[in-house]
Amino acid sequence: MKKNLINFFIVLLSIIFLELLFQGIILLKEKKFSILVKFFFNPKFISKIYHEYAIKWDYINDRMVPGNYSNNKIEYMVNSKGFRGKEFSFFKNKKRIIAFGGSTTLGLESADNLTYPSQLEQLLNKDKNNYEVINMGFAGKSLNFIKQLFFVEAYKYDPDIIIIYTNRNSIMYDGAYADPKLSKNELLKVNYFLQENIMTYRFMFKVYKRSSNLFLNKIYLKSPISDKGISKKYLLSGYKDSLLEIINFSKKKNIKVILVKFAYYFNSELISDIDNYTAEDLVKKYKNDYFIKKYNLDETVNFWAVMGGILNKNLEELGDHENVIIVDPVKELLKTNSNFTDYIHLTSQGNSILAQKIFKEINKK
Repeated sequence: MKKNLINFFIVLLSIIFLELLFQGIILLKEKKFSILVKFFFNPKFISKIYHEYAIKWDYINDRMVPGNYSNNKIEYMVNSKGFRGKEFSFFKNKKRIIAFGGSTTLGLESADNLTYPSQLEQLLNKDKNNYEVINMGFAGKSLNFIKQLFFVEAYKYDPDIIIIYTNRNSIMYDGAYADPKLSKNELLKVNYFLQENIMTYRFMFKVYKRSSNLFLNKIYLKSPISDKGISKKYLLSGYKDSLLEIINFSKKKNIKVILVKFAYYFNSELISDIDNYTAEDLVKKYKNDYFIKKYNLDETVNFWAVMGGILNKNLEELGDHENVIIVDPVKELLKTNSNFTDYIHLTSQGNSILAQKIFKEINKK
């Protein structure tokens, strides 16, 4: 008995040692904390101001720190669950919509009541107070982050509809690698839970992912934002496969999925031209600098316009799923620069157009 107890503690200490070792390795690249570490740290002490918007980021829970903030006379409220906007209960008493995305969904260029999720809620409740729209946008977060948030937490809030508006961050942060496909939803949930909480698993999964890409993902397109480049496999199937995981899981939960095409404020003629080609054609034209020569573009504009166009094309291929709605606000948004604060972020006016486009599609159903 004593020997078995000693062996048990030896194994336990070895596991703890390995977890702390891989925790240290992961911390060199990412501010991710295992469930073992989370017990001993207060999120308030592992947070930092979130770039120019002066919002604190809680690295323990990977969420914004709750509170009231202000910047350039714009007030921001982060609720107790770490999302922008008013408080909401776990159990719903009306139709619930969750809006996923990056900084454009988060809408820090607009007051709380002028983000696109907030304006969408106002439109839906104009006659009857039947809807709530929860803003789960996070600046600098990509589709991989959205998937993890959805499978680990967000689905538990029992949404009737989810909206996904992500493109640029997915290219920037996910584009170098195509994730290994996990066909079963149960495996996906376990995978994301383990990645979030067990750093030994997270490290080993990253090794597996990168090893798989060495053999399966040999073609990379040049990128002004990355020495490695962007994976052709990710552009043509990886991004779409990630959305399919969400779509298939949502179907089983009776959740509608609204996929929104992403708008870049570049030359509208260029964007229309890009829209005429298939994703495969766009890859070929990008490799040959076709649009650079035709429109005299610099490499960065060409990169974002073409890469963004390819991911938008991916959405079109998913429109035949019975629980999927495709929304295209691009042409309407590109009509005037007053819809944008820069080449991707929207003004309150731009948020209004986006909200109206989504509202019309919801009202059709």
